Amino acid sequence: MEIVAIIIAGIVGLIARLLKVKPLNAWLLGCVIVPVFVLFAEFVLSYQGGGASMWPIALVFGGAYGAASSAGGVFIAGLIVKGSKNAT
Repeated sequence: MEIVAIIIAGIVGLIARLLKVKPLNAWLLGCVIVPVFVLFAEFVLSYQGGGASMWPIALVFGGAYGAASSAGGVFIAGLIVKGSKNAT
């Protein structure tokens, strides 16, 4: 289920950059998605596992993957914005 949050992080970075948000701010906005998702799943939803809680590991690795996904989205949006400026 966390893979969905990673994909959403990339989409948020892409959309934020396309909406003319500064690249750093768009990236940071996308970086917030996965940690919020992990913390929501851990502390708000009822416990669904049977073993040890692995949320700190999910927070570290998922956050890193979410940040990379957001950076990819911002990069792709930057290419789109640059391409549209050259087309006009």
